[in-house]
Amino acid sequence: MPNEAKSLALRWLAQRSLSVQELITRLESRGIDADEAQAVADDLARVGFLDDQKLAQELVRRALARHEGPRRILQRLVGRGLDRSLISAVMNDLSASQDWLAIAEPIGQRYDRDNPRERARLMRRLAREGFPAAVIHRLAGQEGRDDTDGVEDY
Repeated sequence: MPNEAKSLALRWLAQRSLSVQELITRLESRGIDADEAQAVADDLARVGFLDDQKLAQELVRRALARHEGPRRILQRLVGRGLDRSLISAVMNDLSASQDWLAIAEPIGQRYDRDNPRERARLMRRLAREGFPAAVIHRLAGQEGRDDTDGVEDY
């Protein structure tokens, strides 16, 4: 059975990068014992086939290329089962290094900000993409508003 678990894991990893938790969950859903699944994950992490840090960096890189905001990025990282301390470190690095207004600007260019209906659509889109309220209001031409809604930048 260990060979079956490892071959399943390698087949999945050949198709898509997985987090350690995702791999363990998939193996367990196929009837593999939890200890065996953990052992397979540990073996694959030791040889470099599983690396949550690299996965997090890749997810962030792709999200930034799609002009996603910090809340959406956080949602993606949590959804992939990454460790909370890793997520916290990645998000802290992002908050310090990214200009969210510059990332959101290409989205804003697609809308007529002088038209109230288009401005509202832009604001909804930016909120869906996970941008902070300050960025949304600035891009929508409402810099004076400060609806931070008590939520951090991510």
